[in-house]
Amino acid sequence: MIFARFLCACAILSGAVESFQPHATRHLSLLNESRCKRPASHLYNFLDDYKNNVDEEGGLSESGDFPPSICPQEIHRIRFSTTAGDFTIRLDLALSPSGVTRFLELVDDGFFNDQLIYRVDPGFVIQFGVASSPDMQSRWDPQVGAPIAPLPDEPNRQHFKAGTVSFAGSGVDSRSCHVFIALGEGLGGAAHETALGNIEEEDGSMIAIENIVRNREESGYGILLDMQEALIREGNNALHEYQGVDRIIACGRL
Repeated sequence: MIFARFLCACAILSGAVESFQPHATRHLSLLNESRCKRPASHLYNFLDDYKNNVDEEGGLSESGDFPPSICPQEIHRIRFSTTAGDFTIRLDLALSPSGVTRFLELVDDGFFNDQLIYRVDPGFVIQFGVASSPDMQSRWDPQVGAPIAPLPDEPNRQHFKAGTVSFAGSGVDSRSCHVFIALGEGLGGAAHETALGNIEEEDGSMIAIENIVRNREESGYGILLDMQEALIREGNNALHEYQGVDRIIACGRL
């Protein structure tokens, strides 16, 4: 039964690749460079569904609570330098192949450099992902004309806790370049909430996260989520009256 369903999956996958070929070309070229040889990112959900069906007949994944990955573990460490201190994000391709691939693209393009950490919601999340200039934002945000599609949703494969990193979004298949870091448990239920990795604790990175929260509380600026649209239109100039908002100075791979 499993072998027959596998043959059926291959046939459907072949047709899906042909029908999505124009949209998939860019993703195929990027993903083939990775050690994990896999199909275009917009097909991950289909393969995950198939593997989940196999698990139901043949056993559970090792975690028991989450669907298995379609890729082996592949760790990428990103160091962020901010006005509140430095922190390191430990990404795992196995958690979110499409999401981690996109995050690395953003890092390599300098997208996060000089960004304001505009949203700080103590006990919930801190959020960034709006470029310092509208020109840079228009390269990666489909909502303002970026020539790329939003990322398809992927199943979450990890419990959310303080320090978990995920793309932010506004519904199904809405991930693009907006990122949040969880400040507690309870997230992971929305379609776009898929863990990409975590803030490293061994090197004291959570101290910088705590500093960001404390600085915002002491500034009295509030959460500032309502400034997101202005930031997208105007870049950092939109918050010129909020000089105490922490920002990312630069980031890069370790």
